[in-house]
Amino acid sequence: MQQALQYGAWVVGLWLNLLVISALLRGSYRRYPFVFAYALALLVSTVVEIALQAAPRTVQDGFYWIDEVILDVLLFCLVIAFIDEAARHSKQKIVERHWLVLAGALICALSFAINRTSHFNRQMTQVSLYLNIYLAILDLILWGLLLTARPPNRPLMLLSGGLGLQLTGAIMGQQLLQFSHRLFWTGTLLEVTTSFLGLYIWWRALRTAPAPKTVPA
Repeated sequence: MQQALQYGAWVVGLWLNLLVISALLRGSYRRYPFVFAYALALLVSTVVEIALQAAPRTVQDGFYWIDEVILDVLLFCLVIAFIDEAARHSKQKIVERHWLVLAGALICALSFAINRTSHFNRQMTQVSLYLNIYLAILDLILWGLLLTARPPNRPLMLLSGGLGLQLTGAIMGQQLLQFSHRLFWTGTLLEVTTSFLGLYIWWRALRTAPAPKTVPA
């Protein structure tokens, strides 16, 4: 049963991921390069994860955290890029980009220092949790900019909403997993479901987003 659910999740995830990539290839990838990079990285990571099912547990764990670091960095870049775009059309003033990046680096460094333990997986889980919380806060800042933007940027609102949904699900899922082993399936289902919903919202946003105009040579 567990294996059937795992393969079912991979199928649905790959399908939604390919929908997002196909929508981006219509031209939106030029406007949202970090969304495109994240979608490609997520596709590759899922395929590699499937291929490593027969590999030793240590190999799977090593790949998992390399994959998580890459995806988290891309998500961070994605949020900063979204904030930059929203700020161009908003009357609100925000903290400069370099301060947002520095704050993210400090949060990662402090979480490493606070959660020093011989259990590597536990330490990395806490670092990922703190970073996701910071990204969720940045997403709220992004929403504040989008609500005051004129004209409203509907595609970016949907992309921000899908991202916020994924981050909220990841934070709540990680908390449930740490709270009790009995809540393992609840936390996992929450993370997976919100991830799927986030990808679906991205696809809806990108398939209706106007392609950027190209200047003729």
